[in-house]
Amino acid sequence: MAQSATPVSSFPDRDRLSVVTAVIVLAYALARFVEIPSREFTATLFGSSIGVELNGQVALLLMIAALISTGSETLIRSHPRAESGYGRNALHWILPGAASLALGLWLNLAPIGPVWWLGLALSAFLLVLVLVAEYTVVDPNDPAYRAAALGLTALTFIVALALFGWIRFTGARAALSATATAFLSALLALRLLMLNGGAFGRSALYSGVVGFVLAQAMWALNYWRVTPTGAGLLLLVLFYVAQGLAQQHLVGQLTRRALIEFGVVGLIGAVIALSLARP
Repeated sequence: MAQSATPVSSFPDRDRLSVVTAVIVLAYALARFVEIPSREFTATLFGSSIGVELNGQVALLLMIAALISTGSETLIRSHPRAESGYGRNALHWILPGAASLALGLWLNLAPIGPVWWLGLALSAFLLVLVLVAEYTVVDPNDPAYRAAALGLTALTFIVALALFGWIRFTGARAALSATATAFLSALLALRLLMLNGGAFGRSALYSGVVGFVLAQAMWALNYWRVTPTGAGLLLLVLFYVAQGLAQQHLVGQLTRRALIEFGVVGLIGAVIALSLARP
């Protein structure tokens, strides 16, 4: 049966949203005040023994990311179009989860005090905006779809910068940091490609290529003395160019002009990033 193109409300149920907001605030507060001991895991990769120490705070933030992704799913299910199959996929988990992780890592850097509490309120507000935007883009016919999609796109690049920089900041071995970068960049690229109307099969393939390219770049950066900020910016520029070219190819608009535009933007971004890369 053909679906109606009549737009529906772009704002989720206030009761559900209030519950999710309360959970976000409580989860971040617990993550800061509850201590979980770190765990060390060892494995063998390519004949070399590697050890991974999972920080207790990071483990908590990963659980919060999963919890907020679940909250996103709850809101999506309440959308009037969800029963007809609109937006019923795990793609709506990616940005809420990644954004909550990035904000949580930032909150952990701030000392307990007025700044931290202000940061907590701001983080909760930003995550609510993300959840509302994800709810809005369930229906492509929604009048607010374009604005919500633009906001989610901008957020994706901000989150990518924060998490790329954090991965470099941890000082993890090349195999681990490259793997984490590949996983993260592939997921974020997939969300962007699908947000802009790409088919899942080709979008998944292209996002995998983006992840592979970013992983190689992170692997190389591990052997170069570079600040986390510089590394994050370099990877962000590469992510922007790779994802943008993939998007243009998907929609059949990968022209010489597009190549020149992305090349110029990439060159300018690389110059700026390199100026901040030296320790």
